[in-house]
Formats: sequence, structure tokens, C-alpha cells
Amino acid sequence: MRYLVLYLKGMLMGAADVIPGVSGGTIALITGIYKELLESINGISWNTLKLIRKEGFMTAWEGINGPFLLAVFGGIISSILLLSRLLEWLMNNEPIGLWSFFFGLLVASIIYLIKTDLCFDLPSILYLSFGTFISFTVTQLHNGQEEMSLWYLFLSGFIGISAMILPGLSGAYILLIMGVYQTILSYVTQIQDLIFNFDKATFTLVGSGLIVFVLGIITGLKVFSKFLTWLFDRHPKQIMAVLIGLMIGALHKLWPWQNEVKSSVSSIEKTIAVLPSFYQGDAPQVLKAILLMIFGFALLFIMERTKTHQMK
Repeated sequence: MRYLVLYLKGMLMGAADVIPGVSGGTIALITGIYKELLESINGISWNTLKLIRKEGFMTAWEGINGPFLLAVFGGIISSILLLSRLLEWLMNNEPIGLWSFFFGLLVASIIYLIKTDLCFDLPSILYLSFGTFISFTVTQLHNGQEEMSLWYLFLSGFIGISAMILPGLSGAYILLIMGVYQTILSYVTQIQDLIFNFDKATFTLVGSGLIVFVLGIITGLKVFSKFLTWLFDRHPKQIMAVLIGLMIGALHKLWPWQNEVKSSVSSIEKTIAVLPSFYQGDAPQVLKAILLMIFGFALLFIMERTKTHQMK
């Protein structure tokens, strides 16, 4: 039962990682698996291969917390493959509803973590403010120009996954800024289409791009998880304050009502959060938005109750 729950949490992380503005690290943090995830990833090293030779695969598998990693990453990968088309459709056709749900979930997460993990002293408030400033600043960056070279795809994977495992910083949004988000999302859907309609040229292009991107992800995941584990071991209160700040700084990007504005220095468009009455899109759908915010808000406490029940 535990691994089924872990798989479902992984699916929720995968769904969050696909959406610009939402962080899979946030989901991991609020569902109680964040630190174990970092420690398990950090446990994979060259020593694992030595352990396999000396004591066998099963001993090494248990040593790196393999069942946990398989359940979580199985959920993440399944979610990306199964939900990429649905989430792409929701972002294009039901953006207010989608962002409302995640906004409610993030607000509930921040409130819960402030109550349980934040120390109300001056250093913690300063670290909280620092995290908020960094997250807000990153989300103000303009979308970059698209670049298709393999080294750039590797770099995008390396940087993107570093953000994906940080609560409050959206890896998908970083990919959007770097100009490769639509390319990667297209690659994921194309690779699924090739199963039924194989084309060698498309397979070579898409396959090579995805392989290099995934190599960047693996490298970044290993490097950054080690760094975060080191921080948690030595400065747990301070790093939690920064992580909560990162989530607070990202709130405005999940606000359902966003108006597009053009940059004063280029033709690139960005979005700013506005009240429903100033929304320039279609109908603001305020009632739907409020209901989905409430649902997202309530879901956090349902997940938390599940986690508490498992610990008993």
C-alpha cells in the first residue's frame, strides 16, 4: 500500500513538473517525501556498483532505497507520458481552472509549512525573505529564444531539473525561459506517436534530443540533490525557511488571472497577475476558480492526513 501511495505522489509530481509555474519539489515537500527523495538519489554512486559486485544486486537495491525510488520515479514518468497531452490541452483551453487548483494547493502548502517548520526568529525571517526574492526575480525573466543544439538541450535538462526539485521554482518555467519547453513537450508527444507510426528520421531527431536532455537531467539531479542534502544536514531550519520563501515568491505566477504585456525592450510577451475585474481574456470564471482553489486547498490536508495515518 505504501508504494502505491508513493506512486500516486510521483504522478502528482510529474503532473506538476510539466506545468510552467508549478514545482514537483513543492509536491514532494508537502507530501512528506522530499528529504527521503534527496537522500535516496544522493545514495546512488560508484560505490553502488562495487556493492553489487560484492554483495549482490538485491543488497545494493535495498541500500539505495530502490523500491522507494522506483515507485516515485515510476509515477513521475507515467504522469509525464500519460498526462502531457491532457495538461497541454488544459493549459490551452482551461487555464483559469488549472491555475486555480494549483494556486489553492500552493497556498495551503505554504500555510502548513509555516505552521510546522518555520521558526519565527529574525534569521529565519531573513532567509524566508531571501527565498521569496529569488523566486520572484526568476519568475520575472523573459522567455528566451529557442535553441536546438544538443549541448543546449543538455544544459537545459541540467538547469531545469535543479529547479524542478526546488519547491517554488518551476523547472518547466525555467525551460520556458530558456526557450526549449515547447520543443521538449513536443518531443514527448512525438515519441509516443512513433510507437504507432514509426518514422526513422523523426525517431533520430527526437530520440537524440530526448537522450541528451535526459542525460542533463540525470547529471543535474545527482549534483543538486547532493548539495541540498548537505544543506539539510547542516542548516535544516535555514534551508526550510528558504524553501518556503521560494514557494511564496512563485504565488503570483500561479494566480489564475494573468494579462499579457509586451516588454519595453523587445517584442517578447510576459504575463502579470491582475484582479478578475481587470482580466483581459475570456470570461474570468470566478466561481469555477474559487471552487477549484478550495479543492486544491483541501487536497493538501487530505494528503497530509494520509501521510500522518501511514506514520502511525
